Amino acid sequence: MKKLFLITTVPISLNFFKDQIKWLSKDFDITLVSSPSTLLEEIAKRENVKYQAIFMKRDIALKNDIVSFFKFLRLFAKKRPDIIHCNTPKASLLGLTSGYLTRVPTRIYYIHGLRYEGTTGKKRQLLVALEKLNCFCATDVIAVSNGIKQKVEEKLTRKPVTVIHHGSANGLDINEFSNHNYNAKIIREEYGISENDFVFGYVGRLVKDKGIGELVGAFNQLEQKDIKLILVGKYEPDLDPLSQETLQIIKSNPNIIEVGFQKDVKKFLSIMDLFVSPSHREGFGVAVLEANLMKVPVLVSNITGHSEIVTQGINGFFVNPKNMLDLQEKMNYMLAIKEQLIEMKNDCRDEVIKKYDHNDVLKQAILFYSQFN
Repeated sequence: MKKLFLITTVPISLNFFKDQIKWLSKDFDITLVSSPSTLLEEIAKRENVKYQAIFMKRDIALKNDIVSFFKFLRLFAKKRPDIIHCNTPKASLLGLTSGYLTRVPTRIYYIHGLRYEGTTGKKRQLLVALEKLNCFCATDVIAVSNGIKQKVEEKLTRKPVTVIHHGSANGLDINEFSNHNYNAKIIREEYGISENDFVFGYVGRLVKDKGIGELVGAFNQLEQKDIKLILVGKYEPDLDPLSQETLQIIKSNPNIIEVGFQKDVKKFLSIMDLFVSPSHREGFGVAVLEANLMKVPVLVSNITGHSEIVTQGINGFFVNPKNMLDLQEKMNYMLAIKEQLIEMKNDCRDEVIKKYDHNDVLKQAILFYSQFN
């Protein structure tokens, strides 16, 4: 049985491949490699596979990166994996370069997003160069969406780039995401939201790169009463901090509700009238699909990662990225077409089911990986 090492920078990213790991372990000897945490141990136990902890910092940290690099070299030299499957920026860079040097036969680079997008100057040049290095060291390149595939082929590599099924690393569990399991009235009451309030919502990291500054600023300028903005997620002040102005608005506006990181986001999606994702860049908008499955229309930035999963007027609407004024105008427009949004609910769910059912993605993924056995 061939050895397959599935590598991510932080353990939570391993959930991209929930259930796939268990299925693949029937044909491969799988080891999960990620930064040490109890979550890594829990996922390995859940999927009934081995794990190896190597500390990695998500941001650039030269001293730590060198130490991690040599740990990868030692791991690969000792364990001799047949396949390494690298995901997320730091883990991919360390895994692919060390895998190339130790001559791991199959080196898969799974691109979930392009970190250089949204950056400028020397930082952008460095990130583009690192992406090219990753592609050079890989034997096989997978993109999470067709939009990412096009950009990678145009800018980063001449190697063929694969998209599994319609995109999405793992699809979504159609049965899990159902608003029938939640009493929206009771949940609204719990957070001081009236039945007549129109609820804008966001789920994800509360960082600048996700357009939170524009979202909070635009909402703060809305004059209509009976509106709320619910923010589900955690801050990352060390990696991508929000401005003090944005933080002050969040703290001072009584109509903005913070609930922090939540394991069960479905509870909060069930009370939203509109999901807003003004992100500056995306590989694939999983949170958008989750909202649609809960019959929530979406307002999203017109970028790669959103444009191929949202159909204007069917399951959502577009806004220009990094444009707070346009976002404010579109949010006002959404308030004016409440009845249309209600009519869109069933179409939202149907659009996701057609393309991104977890079972369909799982079948195609297993078929793709079988070529390496």
